[in-house]
Amino acid sequence: MTSIQRKNHDKSMLWAIFALALCGSVLHGARVWLLCAVATVTAKVVDVLVSMIRRTDYDATDHSSELAALIFTLMLPVNIPVYVIVVSVVLTIYVGKHMFGGRDVYPFNLAALAMCCAAVNWPDKVFSAVVPFAKVDFFSGYTAQTTLSNASLIKAGGVPPYNTVDMLLGNYPGAMGADFVLVIVVIGLFMILCRKITWHIPVTFLITCGAIAYIFPRIYGFSRLESIQLEMLNGSVFFVALFMLADPVTTPKTPKAKIVFGFVTAVLAMIFRYVGSFDIGTCFALLLVNTLDGYIERMVSGDRIKVADVAGEDTEENKREKTVHRKIFTAEKTEKTKEKAPKGQKEKIRGASDAMDLISETEDNIDNVIYSTRTISIEEILKAEEEQKRKKGGKK
Repeated sequence: MTSIQRKNHDKSMLWAIFALALCGSVLHGARVWLLCAVATVTAKVVDVLVSMIRRTDYDATDHSSELAALIFTLMLPVNIPVYVIVVSVVLTIYVGKHMFGGRDVYPFNLAALAMCCAAVNWPDKVFSAVVPFAKVDFFSGYTAQTTLSNASLIKAGGVPPYNTVDMLLGNYPGAMGADFVLVIVVIGLFMILCRKITWHIPVTFLITCGAIAYIFPRIYGFSRLESIQLEMLNGSVFFVALFMLADPVTTPKTPKAKIVFGFVTAVLAMIFRYVGSFDIGTCFALLLVNTLDGYIERMVSGDRIKVADVAGEDTEENKREKTVHRKIFTAEKTEKTKEKAPKGQKEKIRGASDAMDLISETEDNIDNVIYSTRTISIEEILKAEEEQKRKKGGKK
């Protein structure tokens, strides 16, 4: 994906995040905008400070930090303390992004990394859920109307007491913006049709998660279809599929590799959800599969494996041409140097000419090997030159 396409992708995702934040503010109040503003400003400040420290130009067109910070924030409850967002965003952007090289080269999904960082350090605050339309203090986030999230309830062996319509609309205790399944599906379809993202990873991920929920239901007393409904409509599955798995930096580039990536991530995500200690097993699974991104790309596409075949085709005729051109160039250069040089230096030039011929022959031998990482040192060349002189002296 080129930088222009990446720029359009980030802008589209920011508009989608804005739509979800708007939905969240309707159910959870104006504090949603305060937390989103804090996350955005923190991410921007980290980028600027890193540019100042490294004495490089700040790239104002790079919105990856703000996008990751907003995605992370919308997965949190509205009563989350401000310092949790600030600390998590600072650590994620500085360590997860800039310490790995910065824009478009970081290996881990930044939003998933921030979520895992917050979950490990403040699990009691991250996994609380606020009842819709509850009174929440604008600055401190204090509220008395907290409860277990639906994902936590399912994990504990319970069943969420909400109907399908409420779960589709996000009208239940949960995160600020990650539970509006119907809105997320509409946004995802629009972005796929407009070719802002590809369907391969999100669709493969969702189908695999649904298949596992159907084959291995963990909610007893309900049918398999009801198990799929409860599993898929809770735990931010659709939100992660659209906003995290569609990241062009930390996912494969070819269609086949994307399908494998989505399948492997879904399998690990469901395993973590079933037997893990946290409700956000999808984020941990994504970070783990991020480490396999390059391997999946090479294994599935096989493009880089064909390099050996291409190198093998460049054999006899091309190598002979390269060898002839190199030797002609060496001879012409030596003759011109002899004509201009004084008599005392002709012997040195002759020795240099022999050395250059030896180097040329050595390079020709190296060309016969398709893959070689061996470096020839000056000492080896001098030893070979002495050995060649001895052979010539023995013949005489």
